[in-house]
Amino acid sequence: MLKMTTLLSGSLSALFLAWYFFSNLQEPAQKTVLTPIFSAAYPVHPRFLREISQMRSSLTLNSENENLIHVSAHNAEAHLGIPQSLLWCLMFQESRLNHLSGLASGKLSTGLGQFSNSAFFEVNHHLKLYFDSPRTVLNALMGLDIRPLQSNPEEVSAINSYYFIPTGVTATALYLSNRWIQLTRVAQKRNLTYSPDILWAWSAISYNKGTRSVLAIWNQIEAKEGIPGLTQALTRRESFVKHTANLELITKSLRSIWPNTLLPDYSQELLTHVENIRECAFLPQQILEKERSPHELFPS
Repeated sequence: MLKMTTLLSGSLSALFLAWYFFSNLQEPAQKTVLTPIFSAAYPVHPRFLREISQMRSSLTLNSENENLIHVSAHNAEAHLGIPQSLLWCLMFQESRLNHLSGLASGKLSTGLGQFSNSAFFEVNHHLKLYFDSPRTVLNALMGLDIRPLQSNPEEVSAINSYYFIPTGVTATALYLSNRWIQLTRVAQKRNLTYSPDILWAWSAISYNKGTRSVLAIWNQIEAKEGIPGLTQALTRRESFVKHTANLELITKSLRSIWPNTLLPDYSQELLTHVENIRECAFLPQQILEKERSPHELFPS
């Protein structure tokens, strides 16, 4: 029954996205490159720096695993264009960088990026929807095609195991990249001007709550502020922050997707998720034009 429900949900999501794409056909979008919003040094906020320091001291995060995560995230940035700080902070948010998270508990979500059944299915079977040659992309990222990706607790060190750190980071990056590709295609179909960096920030929300949720938020912004307002939310950091911190807007948007029993928790969870990603990965507002180390910004 769970498998059938997952497949049905995936089919409904695909139908929703197809409807959204084709109901808004216009001329190609205009891509705009503005001041970068992601920090090269991360995590940014002192509370995350303190937490990482404690994790290192307690050996909750050892240096070998931490280095593997950094190298793999850097590789994903080089080949997929994902801001490294965003990918790292997303995994930190999802699992606190515990690549074995959920291994022994039998939870539905597991590993660095808290992969669910639908995420495994997408990476194993649907990469062709996002890349012309998935095998070429995987060869560039890992040196070989790691599919079928699996979460077998008996083979945590296998090359195709989501618990193997380089594979876990790569698969998480692919799933996040797929969300960015979806949102970019929507912007292109609708002739919306957008900033790639801002769309990466929206993609982190899509990773957590689904692309339908992001599109519902966009619809609410457009309904209240028109295309100019939506354009601001897709190109300007301050507009993105304003809208994704608006609980009323988020709740109204998600009401069209999630049942009332889940709505309050999901709305608050989304706000917390965005806030954590922003404080972990975004350049502090006061130094957007002059990036510095977070240790310089927030001395102990």
